[in-house]
Amino acid sequence: MLNHTKKALIIGCGIAGPAVALFLKRAGIEAEIYEARTTPEGYILSLASNGVAVLKMLSLDEAVFAEGSPLSHSIMWNGKGRRLAAMPLAGVGEKSVFIKRIPLGLMLSDEAERQGIKVVLGKKLQSIEVTKQGGVVATFQDGTTAFGDLLIGCDGVHSRTRQLIDPAFPGAVSTSLMNTGGYTHVVNLPPTPETLHFIFGKRAFFGYHVRSSGEVYWFVNYTYTEEPARGEMEGMPIDERKQCLLDLFRDDQPFIRDIIRGAETIFPDFPTYIIPKQPAWHKGSVALVGDAAHAISSSSGQGASMALEDALILAKCLRDIPEIEPALETYERLRRERAEKMLELGLRGDAGKHVSGSMQAWWRDLMTAFFLRLFGNQKSVNWIYSYKVDWDAPLTADTPAPSQKRETASQGA
Repeated sequence: MLNHTKKALIIGCGIAGPAVALFLKRAGIEAEIYEARTTPEGYILSLASNGVAVLKMLSLDEAVFAEGSPLSHSIMWNGKGRRLAAMPLAGVGEKSVFIKRIPLGLMLSDEAERQGIKVVLGKKLQSIEVTKQGGVVATFQDGTTAFGDLLIGCDGVHSRTRQLIDPAFPGAVSTSLMNTGGYTHVVNLPPTPETLHFIFGKRAFFGYHVRSSGEVYWFVNYTYTEEPARGEMEGMPIDERKQCLLDLFRDDQPFIRDIIRGAETIFPDFPTYIIPKQPAWHKGSVALVGDAAHAISSSSGQGASMALEDALILAKCLRDIPEIEPALETYERLRRERAEKMLELGLRGDAGKHVSGSMQAWWRDLMTAFFLRLFGNQKSVNWIYSYKVDWDAPLTADTPAPSQKRETASQGA
């Protein structure tokens, strides 16, 4: 390869894209970000303490906690109000955060632009061409092009980048779980400091957190038999959406319905997708990051945090391993085992949300309480939340992947 500063084209400006660009800049690699959307989108997410640790390296952790709400643990209940179990949501002495996705993404993209990284909106990827010299040309639907030494797809679960480098990939798989949620101010509920509550209702799963201001962040998971067309639910009036949710929780704790009735904002319903077999994350000089590489269920609580970890590791590999393809191979090798464990974690979290019938619910409640008392302790979840990467420690193509201890703890959201 020619002896010049490497340049990376990054497709996607959500959470992963700007994080990759910022770490690449720190590694001495130029980056440009291209985003299909012209306005940011997103709802709420739980950013775990391992993800917060990555943002701390970018000096963004204080801004994240100023915008969101700190979390340290969760409590699980059944729909009748019986407490089932509690479990940590952060590493020892650390905090996770419940935060709106759009402000989080803007913190990262604004910081990228502040540091002089080029961010271009309204650029939907059309094709990728690898040149004879080993570079990559990205062509966008408006006919414009961009050239780099490598291309990094941070374009989500329905990644166009993956479609182009792996045409045989059948696509992400639906878990038959639908998601929605919203924001509510008018309910008179006391704050739930550092606590995220999970409720296994009779027909659906409900999660909520009451901020110190009294605002409630809440979400719902429910099963469906036929996957809706993409965007089908977006035009439904808010009152109609409220009524559907009220029907789902008509036999559960009344305060759930109070939260739903009082909501000022309700998100459009959208399905959960995963990539169950996790095919290759790179081809030649093209790599995938975050959901584009290894989409996992939101029940893991780790989607955004895993994308941030990817960004850090990928930048280290490109910094320390001179040739691009060996660097990308090392990145995937170092990350794959952890990603596969997180996929398992999310699927275990999903399992209880598919329960129907009073006997199944009784058994789920019993097993949830039993297993989380055994395996939902701090020691058992440290592999999730206390994962740390030393930016200054050099990597080689032979650096061993960190061991990921298999655990049985599960998340609710």
